[in-house]
Amino acid sequence: MSPLRAPAFRAFWIAGLFSNLGSWIHLVAAGWLMTSLTSSAAPVALLLTAASVPTFLLSLPAGALADVVDRRRLIVVTQALQAVVAAVLAGLAFSGHARPSGLLLLTLLLSVGSSLGAPVLQAITPDLVGRELLPSAIALNSTSFTLSQAVGPALGGLLVAVFGPGSAFAFNAVSFLGLVAVAFWWRRTPPVAGLPAEHVVGAMRSGLRYVRHAPALNVVLARCAGYALCFTVVPALLAVVSRTRLGADAGQFGLLLGSLGVGGVVGSLLLPRLRRRFDHEHLVMVALALYAVVLLALSQLQVLWVGFLVLAVAGFAGMTTMSTFNIAAQTVLPNWVRGRGLAVYQLVFAVAMAAGSAVWGFVAGRFGLTTTLVAAAAGMVVNLLLGRLLRLSVAESVDSAPLYAETPYVDARIDPDDGPVFVTVEYRVEDEAGFREAMRAVRSIRERDGAMHWGIFQSLSDPDVHIENYLVSSWAEFERLSSRGVVSDGPALTLATRYHTGAEPPRTHRFLGHHFRSLSPSKGPTR
Repeated sequence: MSPLRAPAFRAFWIAGLFSNLGSWIHLVAAGWLMTSLTSSAAPVALLLTAASVPTFLLSLPAGALADVVDRRRLIVVTQALQAVVAAVLAGLAFSGHARPSGLLLLTLLLSVGSSLGAPVLQAITPDLVGRELLPSAIALNSTSFTLSQAVGPALGGLLVAVFGPGSAFAFNAVSFLGLVAVAFWWRRTPPVAGLPAEHVVGAMRSGLRYVRHAPALNVVLARCAGYALCFTVVPALLAVVSRTRLGADAGQFGLLLGSLGVGGVVGSLLLPRLRRRFDHEHLVMVALALYAVVLLALSQLQVLWVGFLVLAVAGFAGMTTMSTFNIAAQTVLPNWVRGRGLAVYQLVFAVAMAAGSAVWGFVAGRFGLTTTLVAAAAGMVVNLLLGRLLRLSVAESVDSAPLYAETPYVDARIDPDDGPVFVTVEYRVEDEAGFREAMRAVRSIRERDGAMHWGIFQSLSDPDVHIENYLVSSWAEFERLSSRGVVSDGPALTLATRYHTGAEPPRTHRFLGHHFRSLSPSKGPTR
């Protein structure tokens, strides 16, 4: 079954494609308008800065918002904000009142809206199609971006040439309304909220803590960063290659960019079949090898028509690699932290792209295009070797469905903000070495989900008694920790419990910090 048969996903996909087209059209129109407003190159270059800076600054807050607030409302607000800003810019352009400073400011505001809206648009994908169709849905989302990248600049140039920049900005304003309408129409079943929502700052901390203690996600992030550092040599230097090596004019350069999009579309059509036959690791390995060959070919390329074919292969390889990384990232992230995890994923990719562009630009200026492209190809080979150490199979083995655990009953009135909460779990163990090894995985799970100062202690009077203890910042956070486990945690928790030899299950005690108000009326916290 295709994800496009799901009405909600289909509606969001079509609206997202239209919105992506508008964003690419805006970039063309903004650049053209800026060159007509000033002869200085600095404001033109600052347009890219204005479009990029919010991604670095707002990724983590945007991810936290995607997990804390209602996702449907967040989509409406962020897309409506961009529609209003684009409409204001269209009005200024039509009236002849556009100025460089105003164009920069409004482009910055558009990027703010885009940065705040990007994580939530990715985070809702599993809600639209379910886990079994997630790989195909992510590939289709990548196709949407690739199609808009291939068609948007050409359409933007046509609108500017025939009707002026104002028409392009007006198109962009209208393009956001589709997502607003679909979000209003979508009837998402909100998750049952038994706890107060996290504060944004606290949600950012818990998101970063989760990323730090999630080994499978760290593998995906490391592989993504390594690939992006080498991949970015193509977008960074393609204009130089096309002009100095291939003698291409502006129109032919646009067609070369379009070849990347064509390869990406072909990749999105073939990937569902390929994924049924090959796992993530083998797909990525083949795509990395193809990209290394592409970079070597570009280093020697002299014929324009061959360039179209080479870049189409690059588009196919890039689509395969990035969609696979995206699928792996979404697969390992549970719903409660998906927005924050994807925001970190996007931030890692953006930082690696920016760093790679700067490095390859410097290398090209110092050693020439051929050496630079060969070095990037060597970097792809290093990524192949990295795949032998950091395998994506760890992501495929993760089941991020919730592992439901009962919140302990406490005969007391406790405010959610009361705390800290100190937790101890008492085990009776005979195989100390095996128990200590099993508790390594338990520690990672506890700290990932919110525990602090985790430790394990052995009784001096009775060496078979071992006490696991950890601290949680508040009672609400303790209850969240109890609900954040995933199905893949089950075997590790069960294994640790199997080492317990006592007649009764391990005894758990929970203690509340004394400096908060009295638990009255109560008998105190119970086990």
